[in-house]
Amino acid sequence: MPNAFLLSKIAAATALVALASACATQAGVSHLTGERWRKAELNTYDVTIISVDGSHYIERRNQPVIIEPGLRKIVVQGPPASGFTYGEQRTLTLDVKPCTRYFLEAKKSGPLSQNFEPRVNFEEPLAGCTPKKG
Repeated sequence: MPNAFLLSKIAAATALVALASACATQAGVSHLTGERWRKAELNTYDVTIISVDGSHYIERRNQPVIIEPGLRKIVVQGPPASGFTYGEQRTLTLDVKPCTRYFLEAKKSGPLSQNFEPRVNFEEPLAGCTPKKG
């Protein structure tokens, strides 16, 4: 019977191969996240990504929405103001560049406002990503 150390090494190697092959099949894609990168500006909040071009997503924290580059319509939900159960939804049209991670946010006029403007908080290149040729 193999020992636990050897089994854990085999499992780790298998996971690495799976991860590397997954990255190779996603050349040129971009990532969206509803968590702000910079949080210093007043009255800015994280958002929940609802859909991109009509395809619905259930966003999980620390797992970005992976999309193809191009002009995209992104529906986000802002945080609820005091007295509301849910935040309102807004659409952001974004020309998504290949191999780029976008951090989205809601900009409100104040903490009691339900209204917000969806916008890009920060964008950065994806490490190890190669844009598709042609």
